[in-house]
Amino acid sequence: MAVTPDEDEVSLALLLLQQYPVSFEQEEEEEEEESVSEDELEVKISNQTYANKGKKRKVAEVDNSKETLLRMIDWEANRPKNPPRRIFVRDPDAMGACSEAMWKQLTGSDVKENQCRLMLGKEQVKKMMVDVLGKTEKLGIHGQKVSVYGPKGEIHEMVFKMWKKDTPVLISVGWKNFVKKYKLEKHVDFLTIWMFRHKETRKICFAIDSTRIPVKGMLSPKILNAAFKNPS
Repeated sequence: MAVTPDEDEVSLALLLLQQYPVSFEQEEEEEEEESVSEDELEVKISNQTYANKGKKRKVAEVDNSKETLLRMIDWEANRPKNPPRRIFVRDPDAMGACSEAMWKQLTGSDVKENQCRLMLGKEQVKKMMVDVLGKTEKLGIHGQKVSVYGPKGEIHEMVFKMWKKDTPVLISVGWKNFVKKYKLEKHVDFLTIWMFRHKETRKICFAIDSTRIPVKGMLSPKILNAAFKNPS
């Protein structure tokens, strides 16, 4: 014989559902959240991993080894301050006013084939723009077309713009071709990046050099702070 719940039981069940929603709905919401800014999450998760080693959770790979620390200290000490001449082999007189160099450890989203973008550090790019553009010239809503000079002198056309209002990126199929040309991979490839104004056209350009370092994941906060003057 079927049992029909009374009104009190129904009310209690509804109250419990409101207070404790079912777990699969929470997981779906979390997955949607992670897909929004994958590049930023990879860096954030790598920092959380170092602080929460004992917890069972899905985390990014993080390298905190002494060997990697020594390698990064050596790389930082010997990184060129100005773009190497080989970058301008096809356009020797290109470089006019040039910014200080910034560096970037490539993340998974930087090299994903369907992304076609390189995310850059907000504060580092601000300084680069002041060095080259001055304080009055602005990037604009739609960004600017720029020429990007690669490690072996190839010139790739890209768009330099703000993504989601405050994240600077180099974007377009030009970046996708850049990744393929130099066989770039996440974590192990480190970029040194300069912004400069072309001496003749006065257009904004970038020069990018790449170095492969056999690390095993995103650099830990300990290595970042020990090896780099400006870790961000």
